[in-house]
Amino acid sequence: MDDSIKSNKTSGEGTENNDQVTVYIERIAYGGYGIGKLPGGKLIFVEGAYPSELVNVQITEEKKDIAFGKVSQLLEKAKYRRSPKCKYFGVCGGCHIMDVEYPKQLEFKRDMVKDQLRRIGKMDVEVNPVIPSDMEYEYRNKMEFTFGYDRGELKLGLNKRGTNEIVNIDQCPISPTSFNRILKEMPEIIKMSNVKIYNPNSKAGTMKHLVLRYSNSNNQTMVILVTKTEKFQEAGYIRSELLKRVPQVNSIIHVMNSSDEIVLRGPYETLYGSGILEMEMDYEKFQIPPTAFFQNNFNVAAKMVEYMTKGLELTGSETVLDLYAGVGTFTMRLAMLSKYVTAIESSHIAVKAGRANANINGVRNVRYEEADVDEFLNAFQGRADVVVADPPRAGLDKKVCNEILKLAPQKIAYVSCDPATLARDLAMLKEKYEILSVQPFDMFPQTYHVENVVLLSRKDI
Repeated sequence: MDDSIKSNKTSGEGTENNDQVTVYIERIAYGGYGIGKLPGGKLIFVEGAYPSELVNVQITEEKKDIAFGKVSQLLEKAKYRRSPKCKYFGVCGGCHIMDVEYPKQLEFKRDMVKDQLRRIGKMDVEVNPVIPSDMEYEYRNKMEFTFGYDRGELKLGLNKRGTNEIVNIDQCPISPTSFNRILKEMPEIIKMSNVKIYNPNSKAGTMKHLVLRYSNSNNQTMVILVTKTEKFQEAGYIRSELLKRVPQVNSIIHVMNSSDEIVLRGPYETLYGSGILEMEMDYEKFQIPPTAFFQNNFNVAAKMVEYMTKGLELTGSETVLDLYAGVGTFTMRLAMLSKYVTAIESSHIAVKAGRANANINGVRNVRYEEADVDEFLNAFQGRADVVVADPPRAGLDKKVCNEILKLAPQKIAYVSCDPATLARDLAMLKEKYEILSVQPFDMFPQTYHVENVVLLSRKDI
């Protein structure tokens, strides 16, 4: 959902209305909200409602041009609604549309991409049907859980949607089975260890997060214990007890992170195992450090690599710039199919891993540059036939788009995890580039999130 339609209600902001209003839901917005109209025509974004449904709505926030609300009563239910598989659905903020049949989820996501491109990018372009995930459940290879205390009770779980309140959970259907086993055992282990739980308000305590990572191809499970401080004398007990109870664990990592902004960053030490995750795609192998990013749905990531590299129609003579390259998810295949790849990545950990992955895969035509993308492009004096970009959710922004336009590669492949920033950036790039295809991928079933690969070709003027 773009910034113009986000609900950011805080005490005293907007108008709260205790009256009920009946609304017919016409379409769905990025963010998973059903869109209808109030009497008088004002748009209302309704949490928990879907197109074709008639609902009674409790208005939670009203602004000059739009309103937000929640379903208080479902009057006419859509045929595609189903019972959610998770007992925490509707409370936990992890999944948004689990009560929608999977084929309909894919339709929704295609509509969301079309809507963002049309409204934000002012583009009426064809959007291909969403390529589904092979796994509707148990697909996530990384989950971040938070520790907390509530009235003297230890909590371990995910945040309630739009809040910092922890929903205590002991299983998650979109997680691998080994994650659920760990979730069941970890609270008791933590209690018995007597480690102090971190309090973000007072900044006191030690234990902050439990991050779990999984390799589908190699069936490896990594447990990451995130603490505020380097001192972690309870680590030995937690390690031995966890291995005793959950023998599927292959690695245990201690990450020291004093920041409350980002969960997984900072120096780390290996408490058990190799300290890396190993993943294998059709043609390449990866070693992934504990704090490095890797796509959350392995099978969909493999489909994206295949789609993009085939769509670029590389002949083996191209020079390629791979922006926001990470550990080399796209880099390795690009190197196998082109003359030379320069990979740009700002994370030192990811750059180190990317160079190691190039060696593991025997590709010698890759050079990793540790740099911010905008600074690198500003100073870059070379040329590129192809630019591949896989930016974070914030997108490329105007500065990077302008640098790419100046570089004028023949082809661009843009990988996006946010249709709103994708639409904004494509509106700039389309001045000199033709959009060949917009291909959504369902990286995150049960949620409104959707990944896109967009292929562009320079216009011959």
